[in-house]
Order: sequence, then C-alpha cells, then structure tokens
Amino acid sequence: MQTINFGIDLGTTNSLIARFNGKNVEVFKNPVGFKETLPSCVAFRGERIIVGDKAREWLVKDPLNVFSSFKRKMGTGENYFVPSNSTFYSPIELSALVLKELKNFIHTSEAIDSAVITIPASFDTMQSNATKKAGYEAGFKEVVLLQEPIAASLAFFNSANEEEATQNGKHWLVYDLGGGTFDVALVSIKENELKIVDHRGDNFLGGVDFDYSFMMEVMVPKLMAQTGLTELKEELPKQNGPYEKLFFILMLKAEEAKKELSVSSSVEVEFTFTTLSGNEHEVYFKVTDQELNACIAEKVSRSIQLIEEVLNANAMLANDVDEIIMIGGSTYIPYVRRMVEEQTGIKTNYSADPTTAVAVGAAYYAASKVKATPVVTDINVSETPTLTNPVSNLPQIKLAYNKHSKDSEEYITGMCQALQGTYFYRITRADGGYDSGFKPLQAKIGEFVLLRKNTLNAFTFKVYTEQHEELPTLQQLLDITQGLFSLSGQPLPEDICIEVDDVHNNTTRCELVFERNSILPISKTIYKEVSRTIKAKSDDQLIINVLEGNHKAHPSTNQIIGLIEINGKQLTADLIKGSDIEIKIEVSESRDVSVKANLLLIDYEVAEVFSPSEKYVSVSKLREEIKEMKNEMDVEIMKATQQEDYEKAQELHLILEKLNELYAKAMQLNEKSLSDEKYQLEEYKRKLAQSYFSNDNTSLSVKVKAEYYENRNTINYWIETFDDVPANLKTEFEQLKSNEANAMATTKSSFLVQGQLKTLNRLLNKMIFFTPTLLTSYYLHYIHLSSDHFKDPSLTKRFAEMGDKALERKNYEELRGVFNQVLANTHHAVSEVKIKGTGLG
Repeated sequence: MQTINFGIDLGTTNSLIARFNGKNVEVFKNPVGFKETLPSCVAFRGERIIVGDKAREWLVKDPLNVFSSFKRKMGTGENYFVPSNSTFYSPIELSALVLKELKNFIHTSEAIDSAVITIPASFDTMQSNATKKAGYEAGFKEVVLLQEPIAASLAFFNSANEEEATQNGKHWLVYDLGGGTFDVALVSIKENELKIVDHRGDNFLGGVDFDYSFMMEVMVPKLMAQTGLTELKEELPKQNGPYEKLFFILMLKAEEAKKELSVSSSVEVEFTFTTLSGNEHEVYFKVTDQELNACIAEKVSRSIQLIEEVLNANAMLANDVDEIIMIGGSTYIPYVRRMVEEQTGIKTNYSADPTTAVAVGAAYYAASKVKATPVVTDINVSETPTLTNPVSNLPQIKLAYNKHSKDSEEYITGMCQALQGTYFYRITRADGGYDSGFKPLQAKIGEFVLLRKNTLNAFTFKVYTEQHEELPTLQQLLDITQGLFSLSGQPLPEDICIEVDDVHNNTTRCELVFERNSILPISKTIYKEVSRTIKAKSDDQLIINVLEGNHKAHPSTNQIIGLIEINGKQLTADLIKGSDIEIKIEVSESRDVSVKANLLLIDYEVAEVFSPSEKYVSVSKLREEIKEMKNEMDVEIMKATQQEDYEKAQELHLILEKLNELYAKAMQLNEKSLSDEKYQLEEYKRKLAQSYFSNDNTSLSVKVKAEYYENRNTINYWIETFDDVPANLKTEFEQLKSNEANAMATTKSSFLVQGQLKTLNRLLNKMIFFTPTLLTSYYLHYIHLSSDHFKDPSLTKRFAEMGDKALERKNYEELRGVFNQVLANTHHAVSEVKIKGTGLG
C-alpha cells in the first residue's frame, strides 16, 4: 500500500509543495534561492517560459507578457493573450506550468505522480474541475482536491499540543485570507476526527483586492498630482488602454508597499515610467499604514460579516467559539488581525504558519489517502482461485474498530455468524510490520494490532479453509490512522439540484438532491415522472439538468453542472406521460458528478460523468429559458399595471426589452458554433434572471407574502361563508396550507413565495369558477363594468344575454363558459404561452 503523501497549495499569489515523511511534514524549498514559496506567476520571453520569482521580476520590464492571479479565472472560458509569441493561454494551462515548476522543488529524486491540491471552500464545481485538469496537464496521474480551510485545520491540530488537540466538542473558526480568496470555516472535533460544520467564502476577496484598492485610492491620486496626468484614474484600469503597462507596475508596487507596511508605519515608493508620447516620469511619494487601513477597511468588514453569517446560521455566539485560527498571507497585516479580534470578540491564534499551513495540511491529508491502484489490462488474472474443496454456506463476518487512534495499538473485534466447519483468519499490515498469524475463526474474535506512528496503517483481514486455502470473497481491508487528526469528509459548498417542471404554474423549479454542507462522497437515487409524452423519432426532448446553487432560487439563476438531452430520435418507443424515470446522482470527493438515468417504461438507459472545467451551454435550453422569462415578464407587467405600480411595471419593461434582444440573438445561434457567443448570452441571461428572481429582494418577498396572506384569508372567508364550495377544493386548500411553512420561511427569497402565491391564486380562480355563488357574483360584476374595460363592448352585451339565460336555468357549466369569454374580452387578458419545460415532473 502506498499513500499519496504530497500536498500542494496552488495559491493565487504564491504556491507551495510539501510531503509527509512518516513522522512530520517537510515543505520543499526552491533549489534556486531556497524559498518555500513559488510566486504563481508566469512570464513569456519568445518561446521561453519562466515561472516564479524570475517571472515576477519581469513585471516591471515587460508586464504585458507576465501573468498572475489566474487562479481567480479558473472555470471560465477566459484566455490570456501572450504578445511575445502570439499565443493564447488558459488559466488551466498557466496553473499547470506552476505545478510543473513545483515538481522541481523535490530534492529526494522520487517521482511524483499523485498529489492532493487545495482549493478554496467556495470554489464551484467548474473551478474545482479546472484545478484537477491543471494537475493532469502538469503530469499527475491522480489528483485529489482538498478545501483550504480543512487543510489549514489539519495543519493546526496535528501540530497542536495534546491539551489543544483533545478538546472534543469545542468549536474553532478558521479565517483564511489569502492572495485572492477568503474562506471562513466552523470546525469541530469528535474522537480525533475533524468536521467542517459550516463555511462561507468569497472568491474575489483577498490580497490582490487590497492591492487594487490601495493603488487606485492612494497611489494613483499621488501619481496624478506629481505628473499632471489627470486622465490616469479613468484610463489606468482599461484593458489594452494607454496605461496598461503602468497598471501592472503599480499593482506590483502596491503589493510591495503593503507588505512593508506590516512592519513600518510609512514606506517610500519610487520608480520610473514612460508614457506613450515618450515622456519619462520619475515618481517618488510616501504611503502610510493609515492610508492602507482606510482602503481595506470595507473588505475586512466583509470578511467579518461572513464570520457572523456562519455563526448566525448555526445559532452560535462568540463565546461558543474557542479561537479563530488565522491563516493566509493577508493575515500578516496588523489591521486585519486587530479588526478580527476586536469586532468578533473571539481570541485569535497564529500558531499555524499563515504562509505554509495549507500546504502542510494538504500533506497530512495526502498521508491518509491511498494511491489509486492502476488498472491492469494486458494480462489475464483469474478472478477467484480454484479451491481444492469448494466451500458452500460461507460464514458472515462483521468487524468493528476505531479508524483513528492516539495509541500504539488498536483493538479489532468481530462477530461471526453461520459458522459451520473449521476456518482460520489472519490479519496483516501492508508494510509487513505486523502479522497475527493463522488463528481459529470463532463466533467472537478480538485482536490487538500494532500501529506505525503518525501515519495511515492499512491492514488486510483474510479467511482460510482448514487446508489454509484463502476465501477471497471474505477478505476485508481496514484503515487505521495513528496519531493524526483525520477528516470526517469534505462538505458540499452549494446545493445540488435538478430542474423539474412546475406544470401548474407553467414554469420550472429546482428540486433539491444534495443539500449544502452534505459530506462527500455522496449518492442518491430519485424517481421522477415524465411530465409530457416524448414521441419516438420526434425532435422533442427530455432534459435532465443538474444545477449547483440555492435550490430555493429560480433554475435560471443557478450554475449548470451537466445536462443530459434525450432526443425523441434516440427512442424506439414513445415515452408516455406519467411513466417513471430512475435517476441516480453521485458526487465524488473531488466533485465529479455522475448521472445515470433509466427510462423504465422503454428500458432505455443513459449515463454521463460531468467534470466540466468550463461552462456548458445548450442553445435550445437557453432559448427556452429566455422564452419562459419573457412570458413571466408579460404576466408580471400586467399585474403591476393593474395594481397601478407603474414604477415596477417600467422596471419590468426594461428587463423585457433586454430579453427580447437576447432572444433574437439566441435564435440566430448555431448549436455547433465555435464562437463564445452562447456563453456570453448565457451569462447575460443569468444576470437578467438574477435581477428579477433576486435572492436578496426582501421588499418584493414582503409584497408577495402580503398578497398571499390577503388571498388566503379571502378563501378562508369563502369556505366559512358559502355552503356550495366543492369539498375537493377545500381539501386542496388544506394541502396548500401544509406546504406554506417552507415557502414562507425566508424573507429574502421571493421565488418560493411567488410559487406558493401562484398555486393559491390558481385555487382561488377554481373556487370562483366552481362555486355557484361566487361564479354568479363575479359574472354579474364583470358584465356591469363600463365599456372601456372591454376590447369589444358589443360582444360583451351578447355574452350577457347568454349568461342571463344560463342563470335562469341555473346551468352553471354554461355560465362558466360565458364568463370565460367575458374575461378574454377584457383589455388585461393575457394569453399564456405554454412553456416547453424539461419533461421531468
């Protein structure tokens, strides 16, 4: 058995590589310069590629051919153009170059084919998979991902003293403020096992953001005052602008000054630059720590706000947390340290090296991960050896043991059932350091096994016949970690859900599959129904759309992980409405998502493994989503106009105009187009959807709730007052109220509340149409409205004559038909466009 052992912190500004050597963790140094950190920076000099400190030095000389902070673009389709060789590089390719350079740090001459690579806890599936892909492009055959706060926790607790390390039941916060990202995680310990209870993060909050604010708010005004370049503030950040080179030079100077201000109250900034017109400027000015603090105050407050969100979400107070473990290079800033402790009231702990903690923790984790066994395909191996005397009715054995131990030995106990005949068992350690020898198998067994310190101990339990022939089907593998804290599992950063049709409300919604913070790996099988018939050999589609994001939000606002489109042309028989679909979804520890769908009626199966490192966009799905949003907007504009909320109606009109433009462009798209236009349109659609289905639209949620409760009280009044309300509608009303709590639980998400309101309004309309007293009342109200309410007033008069006759005969079915036509003749009538949906109900 071999463990991975190597851990890599692939950072935004700096990267490190470390190895667990059986006793402790060694952070490797660069053979050139002997620094532990490698700047995540790549420079191009013609065909020559330079990585690290030397690349960073070229920032001042040739900034357009030097690239850094590309970790923040992982999972996107953005590429970087290299003028030096007229080539484009993706964030994945640049990250792979950094990883290859880190391999050169290893002085032990051993080949490294597997590694644990860390990622921010808030990285989505695409960003995670992009990181794995970078590892594979760097030459690794196996890449395991580990969330950075978990790595930091492992580094802290595995190096902590015995008193700190045995405080079971307590909680800690890990505050990880790095070069480009911020994560905060709530950690607990139980029986030597670390558990991430909850976390929050921001992938665009870190040292790079501090540098940018410092540059734009402090350094640029000083530079403008010295040079007279008044356009500098506006022109400096522009890509391919006149001051692009100066931008990178200033960012480097801002970073250097920021670091110096951690130990000094003021710093001198001095450099020379030349404008496009050829004017050379010698620049000199001072910056102070007070100026830096003012620039970063808002961002530091944002990080503390995320701490509060974690505590509030888990109903915890500051005194429920033992300490805040501070890691990440940006925690060296005195202001950050001071504000975190002052504003939270929680003691901070700096005993873990902020720079190396993540890499060290990754190495500890790598020591607990067994390398993947390569698949042998070129030799024939018999699956089960032939026994001299074949055995039937084999015994059933269950073993129990602690997977984590601080002792030098661990007790393995077992129960054996259906034991008939004579058998032996044997327990061996993978490195050969322990062997129990052959022992008689009895109903109860117990064995102390010796453990190697501070590492993963792998044992094999085997059963043999009386002739000492092995029974392979009874073999069991046992892993026991000694002396190190282990991990209960990595939490899922966001909800995983599928998109299903909400037929009643003529829309689609998210259905939760795995909830945020579920421990990976995870698997689930769900059963759905076909919401509409998919005819064989047709162009119709059944769509299984797997999404990442808030399951309470509208599907169009969430991130697509993967999409399976089953076309009617693929089917040999019709897929009938109401038939069952079995869908199995699995998420691996490194966030690969496997989906297997079985159409049970026609025995058709399809399976996909999604490891998207860039966004996937279905053009047909994009068109359908825009069409649905347009339809939704028409209805909401009509409602806003009826309620004389003209301000809201105007806002919705503006969104509708943009949707119409977007739909026109989407209709011109070719599914197989090589351009990036479909990704751009998808992103624009998501932003428009978020502007309407905003998760933070508290005021809209309050308005919708008010309308809901008003209409619910109206129905309550009708049921109590009128004896002719149909019994089935009363039952439907009680069922709707039972689902009310979930939809009304939040004041921030209006989407679920709107869905509940739509269902209630549909029931309200049914009560009007199918309760004779209400039908009569509403009919009489509408036909007596003034003529300006109707498209064709003369037509309404004819309807009134028909309706009056129906009333005389008490023919309420006929009256319903007349009333329907009266409503269709009003100016506010909207013809609803039926959405295509996914086909999943």
